[in-house]
Amino acid sequence: MSDFKVPTVQLETELHWADGEVLHGNVYMPALSAVHSGPMQPQEWINSPPAFFPFRQDDGGTILVNKHQVLAMSVEAPEEPMDDQAWEPAVVVRHSVIEAAGKRFEGEVLIDMPENQRRLVDYLNRSEAFLCLVCGGRHLLVRKELISRAFEV
Repeated sequence: MSDFKVPTVQLETELHWADGEVLHGNVYMPALSAVHSGPMQPQEWINSPPAFFPFRQDDGGTILVNKHQVLAMSVEAPEEPMDDQAWEPAVVVRHSVIEAAGKRFEGEVLIDMPENQRRLVDYLNRSEAFLCLVCGGRHLLVRKELISRAFEV
């Protein structure tokens, strides 16, 4: 039966809920991506179709989390695969503040989009459910439908 197991990478995670509750634990992302070499990136994983994911709390208990109820999720920034470093995309960095559900998040939004669509508003209007803010060595994935205001600083 082990032939049917999907290899995963464990990531330390902090889950923020709209009601202010914060949970600490781990999520498990696929060890391989279907679109690039290496493990699936957090932004790629959180924006994938499955609505529920297992979350192992620090106390050892496991819960199933509905992505649609998560305000934000903070994970350690993944390392870039070595073979992808030969190709450098044209990325615009926007230092931004995001306000959602009474909370304020600040970080860098990395926009890898066509030259005529590199504004923060263009990035926010993409179809993905979560926005990725890079904050130091962490990625903060914020649910876009809960964002009330966003601006560059």
